[in-house]
Amino acid sequence: MKNLLTNLRYKMNRFMEGRYGTDELNMFLLKAAIVVMLLSYLPKMSWLMLIAYGLIIWSLVRSLSRKYHKHRVELYTYIRLKNAVKGRISLAKQIWQNRKTHKYFTCKKCGNVFRVPKGKGKIEVTCPKCKDKSIRKS
Repeated sequence: MKNLLTNLRYKMNRFMEGRYGTDELNMFLLKAAIVVMLLSYLPKMSWLMLIAYGLIIWSLVRSLSRKYHKHRVELYTYIRLKNAVKGRISLAKQIWQNRKTHKYFTCKKCGNVFRVPKGKGKIEVTCPKCKDKSIRKS
């Protein structure tokens, strides 16, 4: 039995040589497929199973592919989008926690978000990133 498992592991390693393998995006695709599969059991949602199968196939194709560069670009795009969403959620959480003590502004020039203390009346605010000045009510 031990020899059979060792032989199987050796053959699997030989098969995967030069292939992309799994990464963070593949794990996300598989988790999303499981969630979509569970949602497909709701009434009149059986069509979601096709989407779940598509996600699983996409993950398998990525894992078994030999196109490293293409899949690295996909991975970096996924990570960039994931970090952007995390940043927005974190900012919204911070705004909610500080809603009584600070007011948040978005710079009209560069889009940077910064905060000022509440209750100071009309003040001149300066963007820390682009140094644009504007008068705002705090």
